Amino acid sequence: MKQFDMSDNHSSNQYRGMTHYVELPSAGKHYPEGHPLHGVDKVEIKMLTTKEEDILTNTSYIENGVVINKLIEEILLIDLESKDLHDADQMAILIAARIEAYGQHYPIEILCSNCGEYFSHDLDLTDFGFGEMGDIAEQTEVGTYVVFLPKSEKTVEFKHLLPKDVATIEKTVDKMKKLNIKTNFNTEFYRRIILSVDGDANKGVITELIDNLRIMDSRKIFAAYTDSLPSMDTSYKCDCSHCGHANEGGMPVQASFFFPKF
Repeated sequence: MKQFDMSDNHSSNQYRGMTHYVELPSAGKHYPEGHPLHGVDKVEIKMLTTKEEDILTNTSYIENGVVINKLIEEILLIDLESKDLHDADQMAILIAARIEAYGQHYPIEILCSNCGEYFSHDLDLTDFGFGEMGDIAEQTEVGTYVVFLPKSEKTVEFKHLLPKDVATIEKTVDKMKKLNIKTNFNTEFYRRIILSVDGDANKGVITELIDNLRIMDSRKIFAAYTDSLPSMDTSYKCDCSHCGHANEGGMPVQASFFFPKF
């Protein structure tokens, strides 16, 4: 993977050189001040051993859908929960760990969108790279973003949320609905990401905008937010071995990702 420094770390530490570095798609620019990864463009991770294999086969982790989260937390040398990392950085760590452990070739099974038959395809994980930020929003000197809204003709400044912050929104919405308080995910989402309107950070001004947000403006904010997030380009294209149809999609994490056949 060209964007990654996959070299071993030969410094003397408790892991006896059994570590390597992974470059982050976020380059540390999408984390707030005070976050351990603020301004950090690469992280050190442990190489996979039988200890990590125990995590991958842990029945409880698998049933609760947290096996990947637990793996990232185990191999990352910084004391962080996986939900404290942007999704793209998590994916970069997983791919780098997989390449180091088993190599770059990753065989997958694909369901052809044309004939409905499954066929095998070998992905080269080193073909994947970092996605590029779009131009819908403009980044500020302090790491926030601004976007102009077409209907209200106002400029909104917003920040990015970590996965754990998004999860708290979902919990808040569920709790408020149980209390018969009218709200929805978008409203609570905008309350957390919008920092100012036309340079005014007054909460009343922000609330008024959100409460009267036109649908075109709402979609513009969401598009700008998504477009400016760090990303991994894990897309692929391949022809069906049965009918020759060109299939494309994003890399699936199948059983062979961490349990390849030899």
